[in-house]
Amino acid sequence: ARRQPGSTFKPFVYLAAFEATFDDPSLPPITPATVVEDAPSVFFFEDKEYIPTNYEDEYHGMVTLRRALSMSMNVATVKVAEMVGYDKVADLWSKKLGIGAPIEPYPAVALGSFEATPFEMATAYDVLANGGLKVEPVTILQVAEDGGRVLEQHRAAVPERVIREESAFLVTDMLRSVLDEGTAASARGLGFTAEAAGKTGTTNDYRDAWFAGFTPDLLCVVWVGFDDNTPVGLSGTRAALPIWVDFMKVALGGRKPTPFPAPPEGIVFVDIDKET
Repeated sequence: ARRQPGSTFKPFVYLAAFEATFDDPSLPPITPATVVEDAPSVFFFEDKEYIPTNYEDEYHGMVTLRRALSMSMNVATVKVAEMVGYDKVADLWSKKLGIGAPIEPYPAVALGSFEATPFEMATAYDVLANGGLKVEPVTILQVAEDGGRVLEQHRAAVPERVIREESAFLVTDMLRSVLDEGTAASARGLGFTAEAAGKTGTTNDYRDAWFAGFTPDLLCVVWVGFDDNTPVGLSGTRAALPIWVDFMKVALGGRKPTPFPAPPEGIVFVDIDKET
């Protein structure tokens, strides 16, 4: 089923911004601590107006990109896409990551207003989880008889670097904030304690509810919706996240948790005041 990914696409807007910073050192650098204004705004594209609104019309003023992503702010995310260029956002998805059919560069694409399958979203998030390496998904690794004779053997393709390790690390680190203090913080209340990164997604009229998330060991994408596009009436936080938590708790049960990898050389952490 091809459905709008909504806010689960937002991490790739920020990924495009970080990649652009590395691609062109003459651009002003964009980092998770870069500040944008989250306020009602009008965007112009090809002489047309685009006026996105935030969830429940709540606006937060000047915010860091980390906070904008963790709280899934629509206007702030479109501003980042405008800053870096809608074409760079579309190219990152269609060319660098090579996910699905090519998408068009326009403001609404920053909020996931195109169509993708859960399988394609999992493939894209897997690039983040693998530190910028793309591994083509394989459905069946091996088919064997009872006696052990192998009838079919499939191997995963050699991973290909499509995104810089630094960019993937920064976005993953921001997605950890989604679970620790953002729109997916309720996962902790549901008893999910492992280190994880992820993003909620809700499309117009609550037609699609998503959660895409991963630990250092396992990635899972959940989509909840109706085949006929009838609204579900629930956000990704309320419909998809609890399913993800239930699955991940059982799937990871009894395993010693793996920590996320250390930051690549060149990543610098600085304490900042959230309010100022």
